[in-house]
Amino acid sequence: MQMQAWKLAGVAALVLGAAAAAWVGFNRPGEAGGASTEAASGGWGMIRPGVGQGEAKQASGTPAMTAEQVRNKLFREGSFQGTEPNGDWCTAAGKLSPCSGLRARFEYYLLGLGEVTVNDIRTLVSDEAHRANGEELGNAIMAIWDKYWSLRTHDWRNTFVQSDRNTWMPAFEEQRMVRRQILGEDWARAFFAEDEAKFKQYVAQVESGQPPPPDPGEPVPQMAPGKDPAAVHAERVARYGVDAANRLAKADEEWADWERRLAAARVEWDRLKASQNLSDVQRKQDMQAYINANFKPDELLRVKALLNL
Repeated sequence: MQMQAWKLAGVAALVLGAAAAAWVGFNRPGEAGGASTEAASGGWGMIRPGVGQGEAKQASGTPAMTAEQVRNKLFREGSFQGTEPNGDWCTAAGKLSPCSGLRARFEYYLLGLGEVTVNDIRTLVSDEAHRANGEELGNAIMAIWDKYWSLRTHDWRNTFVQSDRNTWMPAFEEQRMVRRQILGEDWARAFFAEDEAKFKQYVAQVESGQPPPPDPGEPVPQMAPGKDPAAVHAERVARYGVDAANRLAKADEEWADWERRLAAARVEWDRLKASQNLSDVQRKQDMQAYINANFKPDELLRVKALLNL
């Protein structure tokens, strides 16, 4: 199931990139399968009903974790293993300056929601901001964090509904205004100017009579036993265009190759475990050599986890 989730997440990214539309601007806490160096890649910044409203509250009576405990929970035991924080602190020459990298940095840590609470994440961000930038700049960064989280959990009056164009501009204008009220003009522009520009371009495209890109919430046509590959490809072309359909076909090929190699690795590991003439150390050494020969460096951590090595 975890592997299938990884595949579907990758396919969705291909489709969204090809269609130039990500309908949810704030990454939803808890939805991502793991941390990524592409966290908070953006989208249009439009928020769907209920997203970011009162989420991830600290449970009553839950003891607060130290920064080191949170770091251990996420980076050593959790989904942040093998990753590096995305984004930037936006500090230079002893000064904090508005830039989009700080939003990306905040969103990277917020991918940990569900594994730890938002208060725990704030503790970690504060610790790392102060370690990297000192007391004064660390405090300034955390002031932006608090404003950003306030924005993320704002109770919106207007909701964005993709199928109802009458909701688009009221939701957009409210969000644009509130971003500036909470963050200030400079930080709001740094965090959201690109998203807002993309949204305006999309509205212009729709008003010109061109069809809108598909809703990413719709299932992407997938290959499966018994399905006609030509029919699946034709449906993808009709929905997403030729380039996106070709990228999805390439993703199918890469996924099939991954599953083939993983299945072969399981067979090899079963064979080595059954070899009576090998010690445990020898079995693991031989299996490590097999993995090194058949998997890419960025696949090693994943395959070892799946094989319980």
